[in-house]
Amino acid sequence: DSTGLRDMSTTPRLRRLAFALLSSCTLSTAFLAAPLVLGTTSVAQAQVPAEFESALEPYGEWVRHPRWGMVWMPYDRPPGWRPYTEGHWVYTDDWGWYWISEGEEQDWGWVAYHYGRWVLDSRMGWLWVPGEEWAPAWVDWRRGGEYVGWAPAPPDDVIYEYDDNPAWWIFVQPRYMMAPRMRTHMLPPRRTTTVIRQTVIVNRTVIVQQQPG
Repeated sequence: DSTGLRDMSTTPRLRRLAFALLSSCTLSTAFLAAPLVLGTTSVAQAQVPAEFESALEPYGEWVRHPRWGMVWMPYDRPPGWRPYTEGHWVYTDDWGWYWISEGEEQDWGWVAYHYGRWVLDSRMGWLWVPGEEWAPAWVDWRRGGEYVGWAPAPPDDVIYEYDDNPAWWIFVQPRYMMAPRMRTHMLPPRRTTTVIRQTVIVNRTVIVQQQPG
């Protein structure tokens, strides 16, 4: 079986429409039924869109990274925090698996989880690297045995191997994929290394759909 997300570009107006549609759509309970679809934009040294800079500034710090240029670091995240953990998934016919932020991250998740990429810097921690391509979530997937897992998708030109790095991966049992407050169902980090060996990276087919017009 393959798994996935559907990638598409959108304007802010369409983004707001997307949220409205999600609130009224009927969600499928099929698990990982669509092919994985990720965007391919290069985001190294990307320019920060003014809308994103102003939207994120109250909730984190903009710093200059020697490789990625201007990046954003969220404030007040708990020890061991990782992106795509404060929220839950919904499944949509149009986009596949779509990440919904919860709690404090609702105020900035519409940017940081649907545009740009995340990277784990050994000195600075998790950094958001700006990008202007929209996606329902920028993640890679693993599955196998009793678990499904996801990890923030790094910039395309990351040269080091992270596929088997437990610091990147979050795992849950499939029945909890759409559970609110899903964090309570996530596998403890100390067990992640074992589960990684029991799972495989799923299809990474790259398809980018452009809006007409």
